[in-house]
Amino acid sequence: MKTINRICLTGCMLLCLTACDENWQRHYYQSETTITNEQLIMVSQTTQEYLSGNDSRHLSDMYQFLQDNKVFNMLQKKGQLHTLLMVENDAFKAPEAERAEYIAHSHVTDICLSPSNLYHGERVLMWHQKFVTVGIDSLGLLGDLTHITFNGSPVKEVVKTTDGYIYVLDAMIETPISLQDYINDLPEEYSLFKDMVLASGGKLFDKNNSKPIGIDATGNTLYDTVWIYTNDFFDAKNFSLSSESLTATMLLFSNDVIAQAMAQADSTLAAWDMTRDREVLMRWILEVAFYNKMYEASDLIDSDDEKFVDLKSIYDRQWRVEEQSLDLDNPIKVSNGIVYEVKKLRFPNNILIYRIKDFYRNYEYCTAEEKELYFKYDNLKNIEMKSEVEAWTPMPGVWPMHGNVTFSCYLTDASQGFYLDMQLIKPVYDEAGNISSVRPYLIPPGSYRFAMGFFQNMGVTMNVSVIVLNGSERVKLGEASVTLASTTEFHYDRGTFLSDTWPEGYKEVKNDYTHSKKNNYNTDGGAVMAELEIPDLKGDGSALPMIIKLEMSTGKDSRLAFHHWCLRPTSDNY
Repeated sequence: MKTINRICLTGCMLLCLTACDENWQRHYYQSETTITNEQLIMVSQTTQEYLSGNDSRHLSDMYQFLQDNKVFNMLQKKGQLHTLLMVENDAFKAPEAERAEYIAHSHVTDICLSPSNLYHGERVLMWHQKFVTVGIDSLGLLGDLTHITFNGSPVKEVVKTTDGYIYVLDAMIETPISLQDYINDLPEEYSLFKDMVLASGGKLFDKNNSKPIGIDATGNTLYDTVWIYTNDFFDAKNFSLSSESLTATMLLFSNDVIAQAMAQADSTLAAWDMTRDREVLMRWILEVAFYNKMYEASDLIDSDDEKFVDLKSIYDRQWRVEEQSLDLDNPIKVSNGIVYEVKKLRFPNNILIYRIKDFYRNYEYCTAEEKELYFKYDNLKNIEMKSEVEAWTPMPGVWPMHGNVTFSCYLTDASQGFYLDMQLIKPVYDEAGNISSVRPYLIPPGSYRFAMGFFQNMGVTMNVSVIVLNGSERVKLGEASVTLASTTEFHYDRGTFLSDTWPEGYKEVKNDYTHSKKNNYNTDGGAVMAELEIPDLKGDGSALPMIIKLEMSTGKDSRLAFHHWCLRPTSDNY
């Protein structure tokens, strides 16, 4: 019985295999073409067999071009599935001889691209080691193959062969150059930006990937040279301008746009009685120009809702879409990203101003008349500028010496409270570097973090008010209460409780220092108000004088010591 069952089972398997083989032969080895719909053709031939036959005479020019450039020889050696992008004869344009191989390879990939598996935004690596981007709209998603594009070229028909796919396109593929090549080719009108980008980079000869093309008169080999580009600025962020795996956005700045922005910055800073190093502003342009995401034009349009659209560059620089102007109608596609030209640039306030910080000790630089004008107080005596901490630096010769000198005093009547009204003043230096006089600060409108520093253990709670002077009018902007106990929150400018609180450039290098107090060096101090909004009282962006008022209602019989104040623009102070 077992033997009979085995014989029956074997017979059934043979019948099934015979039937399957007949179906297989009928499907894959039939000589005629099967058209499943107007756009998709299935053939029982290899790609080369189909392209060399009568059914593909409309593709003969490009087929010959690919043959001339050894594409089919390479396909045979690889022996794997593939996809060809082709055009009909009337759309074929023979490239120049030196670009022929590059163009041929830009139409071949080792990936078998089934139409049903394509998705919008897919990037397909071609033989020339650059990506072609697939586009599919809503009709394409519903199955209309003519609504699929490769680098913007629409599909006319698709042929499924036994070893891959042929996509017949409306036009030949144009593969953009990489960001690196695009920047290298920028004309003179973009020279400021181009020179900045390339300043920390270089290029090395890649012998392994360079193709020998002959011998010169001295016997040296000549190469079709391939270069490897290096750039410390981008390498630090793992952002290679020449990498085809990159999907980037770059903002392009012309010399004229930079010059206009610089002129506007100079005018604005002059009105604020401030200065800013040009190199800092140029560095910001470089650091804000590159993003590790490819933004479509629709991503960069002000949507008119209440929330600002802020992009963050690879260096975490802020680009506020609503406040800047890009040419969104003419994006420039590159093989690994997209470029938008900046039509108009304005340096943000929080770049023009890093922080505004100064000290109560400026009292000592005032004349008697200036002391009465800028410092108004009640119930204070024995005023002196007292050195609390000797000047020090975490790295001599790199960062300047910085000490702690306070405005030190006592209460005249220890049973009563006090107030101290101080207008913010800055020291003025002569040519020899000595302080020769003082003048009021002018504080621009906008949002700031307001911090202060005092002596650590005063054991008091004070009320702090911020006032601006609009002509003869005193406009109170806000107030807060601070308790000066044993914690180090407000201890001089130690900055124990705040982040992003060091002088400009220090945060990036402080971890290299060995000084035990490096985290305490010249910080903003302790936060009095996380966000202080200074309104545009004149309606023209004018900067105005400011007063800080300190007051306490109860008495104290020990010393009071006031160290500094600091205004740091927030991200919304754009």
